[in-house]
Amino acid sequence: MPKRTALPLVCAALCALAPCACKPMQDAHLAVTGQIRGKGVDVGSRVGGRVAEVTAREGDTVGTGDVLLRLEDSDAAALVRAAEADLARTEAIAAKLDKGATEEQLRQAESAAQAAEERLRLLENGARGEEKRAAQAAVDAAASADATAAADLGRISTLHARGAVSKSDFDRAQTAADTAAAQLRIAREKLDALVTGARDEEIAMARADRDRAAAALDEVRRGARDEDKAAAKAARDAAAAALERARVNLGEMTVTAPSPGVVESLDLRPGDLVKPGAVARIVDPEDLEVTVYAGAALLGGLRVGQKIPLTADAHGAERFEGEVTRIASEGEYTPRNLQTEEERVQQVFAVKLRLTSHGGRLRAGMTVTAHIPRPAEN
Repeated sequence: MPKRTALPLVCAALCALAPCACKPMQDAHLAVTGQIRGKGVDVGSRVGGRVAEVTAREGDTVGTGDVLLRLEDSDAAALVRAAEADLARTEAIAAKLDKGATEEQLRQAESAAQAAEERLRLLENGARGEEKRAAQAAVDAAASADATAAADLGRISTLHARGAVSKSDFDRAQTAADTAAAQLRIAREKLDALVTGARDEEIAMARADRDRAAAALDEVRRGARDEDKAAAKAARDAAAAALERARVNLGEMTVTAPSPGVVESLDLRPGDLVKPGAVARIVDPEDLEVTVYAGAALLGGLRVGQKIPLTADAHGAERFEGEVTRIASEGEYTPRNLQTEEERVQQVFAVKLRLTSHGGRLRAGMTVTAHIPRPAEN
């Protein structure tokens, strides 16, 4: 045991007595290891569904916009068609209100208003003299016909009682007498109506019809109200928004690559049901990073943007280069995989380095060693 500890004790004593003599023996860099990670993006659908087609496989190189898989889109396409139809309907209503009534609608409203006005005027003014005289003449003619039919019925009744005429002749005479009496009654009622004029309730109803027809004409001439136009436009805008949502959902049925890279994970087959969310991961092989942990004593020799030499186990002593992109502002305990010359119990700070594949020589998952410069001693 004394033989194994003698040399370290001697070296420690020499360094304590003459520290300058020990500096050339110290390495100017501290080696810390980390594992390369690929920076990727998770892609998928926000709506989910049943897989219809898978067009990419793990390990494939894809470009921006390349299709990875398609979901069944029959329902989503139907929703788009329904939204398009609803938008067309609301646009037609809004255009109709903006344009106003057609010439034909205006003429119809004017004719209805004029007819209602004429009917009210006739009821208010009463019948004209010639109408009354014509009605009286009709009454006189009906009275004469009634008297003749009644006389014929009396004569045929006497003959029928004696058996001189048949039953059918008697029935015809009875019918003629009844008809003549009815026509006389109708003619007298018409004459009475012309003489007395329209009733108050009839005039009131005609006046109400006139007012409704006039209001309808005014509405046709004025066109739709501003609030009706605003409501129609709002309905059109809502239909347009619904169509946009339907089209977005239809677009979600096709999963594409948002950026170039390599498909790292995609394990689906046609017929699989997928939930909304990520279904594949794409990694850019040229956009790599590694996180190493350095003690507080090394922070003085680090800055963001600084180039740090790297070595990889797979390439021996060949040197690569990484760039410091982030230095943690808070320390943490030493991770298990950290291998430094300092004790593991010390507090360390995460340092993130960005690097490229260097022509495909570096890949995600490889272990590299970062050679962090020690700060100069005063």
